[in-house]
Amino acid sequence: MKTVSKLLSAVALVGMLASCAPSVMVRSDYDRTANFSKYRTYAIAPVANGNNDPVMGSQLMQKRISQALDVEMQARGYKKVEKNADLIVKYDTDARNLQQIQSNNMAPMWGWWWYGPNNNVSSRNYEENRLIVNLVDARNNELVWQGWAKGELNARRKNRDELIQKTVTKVMAEYPYRAGLNQTELISNGE
Repeated sequence: MKTVSKLLSAVALVGMLASCAPSVMVRSDYDRTANFSKYRTYAIAPVANGNNDPVMGSQLMQKRISQALDVEMQARGYKKVEKNADLIVKYDTDARNLQQIQSNNMAPMWGWWWYGPNNNVSSRNYEENRLIVNLVDARNNELVWQGWAKGELNARRKNRDELIQKTVTKVMAEYPYRAGLNQTELISNGE
């Protein structure tokens, strides 16, 4: 019986640790009336008056995000231009402090009356960040696609270059279009 109790305690501990692991949630939305086949070129511009957070809004972070977006747009066949781009890629970041509280009301299998209740409460303070990528039609200045990631993008002991690249890649994975291809071509090519 003690072995079963130890095994259950170990499983509960692993579950608690896994739930505290930082993860990035990605979502997207788009204008269903937009003609994505007409876009072939792009320019990158951070959102004016963007994030005032000293880390996520820093020049270092802005440079990382711009470079990662360049890689992703070029991988989709878009050409970067200085003037008269078809798409303007705008991005923004924000940060907020959060607290996660977990309660583990585990009692032995044979009842709480034997050893008494066992209520373990733990809390964790962390910073949640968002990266928002907007693709804007340069001709009419209308938003045609938006993707965002939410999670711990500024985690300690992480390679920030790698973390931002992976996050931008996850966000842009939600963007299914390639330069000059229309939606029916994407579907017929199995993408």
